[in-house]
Amino acid sequence: LFCPAFPQPGVNIPDDWEQVYPKWLVKLQYVVDGNFSAQHMKIKIPEDDVSLSDGLACMVESSAYSDHISGAVEAKERSTCQNHRAVNAANAGRKKLRVTGIGAMVCARHGCFIPHSIVDFQKGECQMNIDYSICQALNHQSQGICSTILAYDVACQWQTNFMKRVQDRNHLQIPEGMDIIAAVGKFHLSAHKLECYPQFSLNFMEGAGQMDGKIIDSLGPT
Repeated sequence: LFCPAFPQPGVNIPDDWEQVYPKWLVKLQYVVDGNFSAQHMKIKIPEDDVSLSDGLACMVESSAYSDHISGAVEAKERSTCQNHRAVNAANAGRKKLRVTGIGAMVCARHGCFIPHSIVDFQKGECQMNIDYSICQALNHQSQGICSTILAYDVACQWQTNFMKRVQDRNHLQIPEGMDIIAAVGKFHLSAHKLECYPQFSLNFMEGAGQMDGKIIDSLGPT
């Protein structure tokens, strides 16, 4: 039980929740973002870096993630919205670093990290990294819940061709029938084009309440 209030069928909501609660009330709500302060320098003998709990806590399982990264092709594209750093610097690398940062998914209400969904960045905040984190999170104890709000600073860019990327890559899967409603956190939405406001504003999304879409930023120091 990673978050006592996050809806998890068979864990904290009854099996017949569809007859008990309205669908908008039982909606998965996530925030995803990258953190470039969590870096890892290259080590002389990588074989000595032995994991004691590979994929059993918040990080993804390393071998499956490595297979995904080795087979994925990142599209080198510029932002079609404003000059978003996360998009434009996606392919920027740092030679001395083994890991340039991490990407994570959290509960949008309470900031609990979704188990098995934190990924390492090899360069910048690439879509292939974020896609893997999102797919891992969507498959965690979400049986039967087919609607989710996903807040991301550059959701307007990420959501373009997301389903095509899932279909084209063997290691990306989402629950069947999952309806993903992409949103932009309220603080960052003002930096987007005006056209993004009606589509990605949390103010217009059923079930979003007063979610700000930025709770993950407060988790960096912890």
